Amino acid sequence: MGDLEPHIFAVAEEAYTKLEREQKDQAIIVSGESGAGKTVSAKNIMLYFATVGGASTKTQVEKKVLASSPIMEAIGNAKTTRNDNSSRFGKFVEIHFDEQYHIQGASMRTYLLEKSRVMFQAPDERNYHIFYQMCAARDQLKDLHLDHQDKFHYLN
Repeated sequence: MGDLEPHIFAVAEEAYTKLEREQKDQAIIVSGESGAGKTVSAKNIMLYFATVGGASTKTQVEKKVLASSPIMEAIGNAKTTRNDNSSRFGKFVEIHFDEQYHIQGASMRTYLLEKSRVMFQAPDERNYHIFYQMCAARDQLKDLHLDHQDKFHYLN
C-alpha cells in the first residue's frame, strides 16, 4: 500500500479485494491508544463495506449493521479526560457476505466492559452515555419515574 500510513478505507478495500479474489476470510484488527480513533475507524470500515456492493441504496441488513454503532456507543461508551466518546469495552465484529459480496449479516461479541464505571468515575469523567440519555428523555419514559441526572449519585 506504499510508504505512507494506510487510510482506513484503503485497508478495508484491500481486505474486500482479497475476499473477492482469494475467497478466504479476511480480518482487520483496529488497535491503538485511548483516543486514537479506533471506534471511528471501525465505523468507517463498516461504512465502506456497506457501500462497495454496487447498490445505490443500502439494504435493510446494511442499515441494521450501521445502526448498531450508536446503540453500542450509548451502552458502552463514556466521557473520559482523554476522549468524550471513549469505548469502555472491546468488541469483535464479524461481517457476513453473500456470494455476490454484499453484506448478508453481522455478529458482534463484546468483552471487558468496564463495570466499575457504573459505581465510580474519576474526576472530570462520566458514567455511560445511556444513563444521561435516559434522564434527558425522562418525559418520554414516564413509566420509569426518572429524574434529572443531578438527582442520581452515580451520574455526578
